[in-house]
Amino acid sequence: RALRGAPLFLKLNVKDGAHADWLRGELRQRFDYECVESVKAFRAATERAITREGQVKHNRSRHEKDDRSGVDARQHWVLGFDNRDKLALFEQEERELLARIESLDAQLAVLRKQAEESGARVLQCQTLSNLQWQEIDVLPLAERIAAIDEQLRGAREGNSALREIDARLREHAELVQKAADGVSDTDVKRRTCLGQLAERQQQLAALRLDPAIVALTPHQSQGLDLRYAALPEPIMLRTLDAADRAVARALGFDIDALNAEIAQCGKFIEARFDEFARTWSADADGLDATLAAASDFFAKLARLETDGLPAHEQRFFDLLQSQSNQNLAALATYLNDARKAILERMELVNESLRQVPFNQNADQSSYLHIEPKDRQLPEVREFKQDIQKVLANAWSPDREAAEARFLALRRLVERLSSQEADARRWREAVLDVRLHVEFVGRENDADGNEIAIHRSGAGQSGGQRQKLATTCLAAALRYQLGGSEQGVPVYAAVVLDEAFDKADNEFTALAMNIFANFGFQMIVATPLKSVMTLEPFIGGACFVDIRDRRVSGVLLIEYDEQRQRLRLPEQARDEDSLETAD
Repeated sequence: RALRGAPLFLKLNVKDGAHADWLRGELRQRFDYECVESVKAFRAATERAITREGQVKHNRSRHEKDDRSGVDARQHWVLGFDNRDKLALFEQEERELLARIESLDAQLAVLRKQAEESGARVLQCQTLSNLQWQEIDVLPLAERIAAIDEQLRGAREGNSALREIDARLREHAELVQKAADGVSDTDVKRRTCLGQLAERQQQLAALRLDPAIVALTPHQSQGLDLRYAALPEPIMLRTLDAADRAVARALGFDIDALNAEIAQCGKFIEARFDEFARTWSADADGLDATLAAASDFFAKLARLETDGLPAHEQRFFDLLQSQSNQNLAALATYLNDARKAILERMELVNESLRQVPFNQNADQSSYLHIEPKDRQLPEVREFKQDIQKVLANAWSPDREAAEARFLALRRLVERLSSQEADARRWREAVLDVRLHVEFVGRENDADGNEIAIHRSGAGQSGGQRQKLATTCLAAALRYQLGGSEQGVPVYAAVVLDEAFDKADNEFTALAMNIFANFGFQMIVATPLKSVMTLEPFIGGACFVDIRDRRVSGVLLIEYDEQRQRLRLPEQARDEDSLETAD
């Protein structure tokens, strides 16, 4: 069904999400109302419609207009991605309502006060309306009181006894008044003291129940009693705070002095620890010269005191003769064994090289022999001499000689364990036996006579260098992999790219024979001219064609196992033979 103009659901933006499509479908189905601008257009709408004023036309017979709240009242809006504007509107309305409530409360307070004043006036008026004139006419009463006073004064003046009694009454009345005032003041003071006493008792009970307050030990209580007793003024309630401050200040001074003394003692002890660690680094065994390691240092001290210095000296001498010398001897043995291992593995390589001629012609065949030679490095020679110096006279009972050997051993160990760049380079140079030898290729005839010496590829043609490099490569792989030719065959693939592009067919066959004799499986990428030569040494092939350096294709070529050749058309084989001959 085609949409009418300005439908209501199109005025809503739906946020992208997992249910966005479903929500759009629901809005389209439930709120397909045409938005009209006037009542005339509203009435003219054939189906559902809605006006800006909120009048809704559900169908031709049912119209709805909800006037409980205005359409433009933002407080009732529920749609939108952000409710901050609506929240601000509610906050503004809250502030207005609070201001209105405050104003109404002020008006109510004024009205209450006016009502109270009116009630008081009404009560006064009611009281006045209930009085008789005789009750408020004070003049007769005043005249009667004056007459009585005059009679009393006349009676006192006419009777001396009465005058004396009256004077005594006034005197006693004054005494009674003074006593009453004193009793009142004393009662106020008593009540104040009782209140203060109750407050102090509550504070004392709370302090006794406070878990943060730790009970004093007898020694602490005795010390505090002595300090409070030494104060110049007696301890009273009004002077208690000042006394506490004075005692706390004195304690602070004493604590600071003790801490300074403790710090000084700690530095002194750490200095002794450091001196011990520097002097006897081997026995310190990596301990830090700090108070945290004091228990370890004291344990060593107790052990030394228990064992005795002579026994400790003998133990040091025994360790130097046994463990240190044994470890150095093991290191020297390891270096010699590693060099022997290189020679033995090179024998295995040379045995394989003797199976395939290096150069071959009608007159004679030559074989390559790789000879390891000692490089005679000064660093290695000096290192071996140092080891021999330490091991010399290892079983001599001379203590001075043992001390000298220990110092030499310590220098050697410190240099081996150093992490500086020069020390690491030196350590690698003296411990990596592979760096102690170099390899020289000797070309011999079948009788063992030397024909040529190959120290590098200098002075040779490209094909000769390639031949030498290929042979050395096979030998290096054989040396690296090691092993023997007996037992189960292993998978040892060698990948050569642009192989034999500068070599003739004779060398290609020779190199492949070398790799095959070493037990390698060859994966070779080579130009077409070497394909015929490689056929006996492979078990399959594929032809790769690249056009415009963008498109490549691969063609698998079958292999004839019996004839040891690729199944190529004879024409292609003839063309390749001609290209090779050219």
